[in-house]
Amino acid sequence: ASGEAKRFGSNKMLADILRPLIARTIDSVPRGFDVVVSTRWPEVAQICEDKHCPCVLHDGELRSESVRAGLSWGVERNWKGCLFLPGDQPLVSSDSFEAMVRAFDERGRKHPVRLRVTVTFEPVLFPAELFDALMCLEGKDGGGSILKGRTDVVLVEARAYELWDVDTVKGQRRITEHIAACSYFDRVANCINQ
Repeated sequence: ASGEAKRFGSNKMLADILRPLIARTIDSVPRGFDVVVSTRWPEVAQICEDKHCPCVLHDGELRSESVRAGLSWGVERNWKGCLFLPGDQPLVSSDSFEAMVRAFDERGRKHPVRLRVTVTFEPVLFPAELFDALMCLEGKDGGGSILKGRTDVVLVEARAYELWDVDTVKGQRRITEHIAACSYFDRVANCINQ
């Protein structure tokens, strides 16, 4: 997600989801993942710096440019796979991240892995053998464009709310309310269990 959205009045990666959206998304990734943020926004890069999260700051406006910038960081580190998580999807669970990695490992790290509910969505975990194709993306195309027609894509089931994104103010409100409700029920459960 580039972050640019006029309906937010500014960069949606800074949208308040009980803290900035990009910070919440970074925090959703479980330990063990090598996280890097690809952005063209200095404000997002500053949040990454504050969180000690590597960031590739580029000047491209298109999705393909963001993909290439982020992936170049991983290619230099000899990654065996790359999971692209849009910055506006902060609700993907640890269980889903781990299920994607398990499916990736079980198939020899050779097949792309994708989350789905009733249709397929991002995030997508790409094997290293597709890095060249990802680096050749152009224009508005993202990684999903190289998966069209492939029959070897592994699908991992997710809960519907995990794939909600912040494309509208209504979407922002829905995610914020979901997080607040989960926090409330977690506090209640902790009080009952004490």
